[in-house]
Amino acid sequence: MKKILFLLLCLIIAFYVIQNNNEVSKKEKNEDVFEEKGVFISYIDYGILKGKNKHEMQSIISEMINNVSYFGLNSIILQTSPFSDAIYPSKVYKSSHVVVQEEGDPLPLDILKFFIEKANEKNISVYAWVNPYRIRNDNNIGDINKDAYYYKWINTDNIEITDNGIFLNPASGDVLDYITMGLKELCQNYDIKGVIYDDYYYPNDTIDLNTYNKTNKSKSLKQYRIDNINKLISSSYDAVKSVNKNIKFGLSPAGNIENNLDKEYLDIKSVLKSDDIDMIIPQLYYGFDNKNKPYISTLNEWSDLNEKNKNLYVALSLYKSGKIDIYAGSGENEWLENTNIIKKQIVISRNAKNYKGFYIFRYEYLFNIHSNQNLNKEIENLRILINQ
Repeated sequence: MKKILFLLLCLIIAFYVIQNNNEVSKKEKNEDVFEEKGVFISYIDYGILKGKNKHEMQSIISEMINNVSYFGLNSIILQTSPFSDAIYPSKVYKSSHVVVQEEGDPLPLDILKFFIEKANEKNISVYAWVNPYRIRNDNNIGDINKDAYYYKWINTDNIEITDNGIFLNPASGDVLDYITMGLKELCQNYDIKGVIYDDYYYPNDTIDLNTYNKTNKSKSLKQYRIDNINKLISSSYDAVKSVNKNIKFGLSPAGNIENNLDKEYLDIKSVLKSDDIDMIIPQLYYGFDNKNKPYISTLNEWSDLNEKNKNLYVALSLYKSGKIDIYAGSGENEWLENTNIIKKQIVISRNAKNYKGFYIFRYEYLFNIHSNQNLNKEIENLRILINQ
């Protein structure tokens, strides 16, 4: 009798162990196969909010989130600070001139909060997309709110005014403190999944010359600039994690690794070896036939660099569909002759090491009505893939 009871007990224990292992396996499998399917929403996309009242803004945002959800996407990267400003109430930034009549005017709606609320209803993740150094795309300082935090830096080394825009100096410690202050406020006040910087770092080769000349010049100017961007990234990571360790921090740099280093002074090889980012979203805005940067070899290049197994996402250029790709050399007509490039890129990318998902650039190209029939076919092929 005792032997029978003992055997029954062993069988029961074995059953529960097997069941538990099965549940763990299922959980691990689900985590492995989960794919972020997302879209960038830039200040251009939500520029239609400008001049609208609270209810009109809510209606527009609700429709945008519904579009994202109906398409089968589960994530957005939302531009929250496009010009050293904010689409949400902030003590660090003034309200963005993109969504109010004049910079600093009261916001009819906390736009970021409402985006998050509507996204949560549809199980859509929200990442905040921040441009750390840009103040304007033009040189009109008259449009800048005189109470803006950085206004006192005009006509100092901390800001440069050029024909192409107004920018904060990446070499300035004051500027870095200002950027991290804004990040901390953002992460404290909003339930975001992560924070993303894109591909704009050094705006030109003159902005920091005065600052560099005040150093002992023990480093080359190039290394000095690389160090400044490394410091931006590590300080930003620390600022985010000091508020909430669960918020991810990452970069969405240009797909051309050499240009990142030589023009933006972003040493992505070094950054990927560091512990200063959680995720990387290279802008792989190339076709398969691009002469200099064909998609597959460029994807592999990024995947091979990712030795520390950061989450890898791919940013894809839907905006090229139906157009001549003037920088693609012999592959310039690829986007005219094919209507399933994005679909194929996603399928191929799924085999890359640490691939976690894709992001389409950008909302307008995915959801607005187009006369470009190639683009419409590309979108339909993409929709079929996502909802398979």
